[in-house]
Amino acid sequence: MSGRFTPGQSGNPAGRPKGIPNPQARLRKSIEDHVPAIITRLVEAALDGDTAAASLLFSRCLPQVKPETFVPPVFDGGGMADRAEQIATEAMAGNLSPTAAAELISILGVQAKIIEISELTERLAALEERLGQ
Repeated sequence: MSGRFTPGQSGNPAGRPKGIPNPQARLRKSIEDHVPAIITRLVEAALDGDTAAASLLFSRCLPQVKPETFVPPVFDGGGMADRAEQIATEAMAGNLSPTAAAELISILGVQAKIIEISELTERLAALEERLGQ
């Protein structure tokens, strides 16, 4: 156990002398003293086309955009194609945003694939049963 400290005893009982800030505190103080100049430079850089500076300013100064909420249309029945047509009609009438319409169409596509796989699974099971008899 050479080179190890005894458990429960500090390796540096005197510690850092009081009044001497740690390196992080010094860095924070330096940054704090220069915040107005840093922000001014970031704004200037962003205005000159620096997208990283613009991104940093936007991410820290503007609230995050919340996803839009919408009430999905009530379908009048019919199949998947009819539902997709109703969604497109709602979007073109301005009752549904293009983004919401695209998401609903995407959901319908996934639902159609799930139905297709389910039907194929049932048909395959029926065929296997017939072949087994």
